[in-house]
Amino acid sequence: MTSQKKIQIMKTICWIGVAADTLWAIALVFPQFFGILIGKPDLQVDLSLRMALGIAGALMACWTLLLAWTAQKPVERRMVMALTAVPVVAGLLTVALIGVVNGNTSTIWILVKCSFLSIAMLWGYHSANSIVKESNYEINH
Repeated sequence: MTSQKKIQIMKTICWIGVAADTLWAIALVFPQFFGILIGKPDLQVDLSLRMALGIAGALMACWTLLLAWTAQKPVERRMVMALTAVPVVAGLLTVALIGVVNGNTSTIWILVKCSFLSIAMLWGYHSANSIVKESNYEINH
């Protein structure tokens, strides 16, 4: 596979991450939507949970912008893909797994999404490193 093809795939992976993060950022700001996504449409939201979701939503929005920024120059900004895979997506995968193990099987889709994103981001990071090593990729490219 050519370097240009790898770069295009990395950009696509970043934009998939942007789409997923946008969905979750919106859900975190609107707890009723969050409840639907996690299989708890009757989720009871008190002030403490609303505040925690708001903080998480702000962080998710920032990560969304970070991935959009990374999509512009994925080789130069490859570390963002590594950090997205571990600890961000790995942490989300762990939380979803805890939910499934505790009986919330409606979040299995989250496990699949997180597994895909984690593997894709790690592939992107590895591919960017190989481009740099193999072709003396110009970082100011």
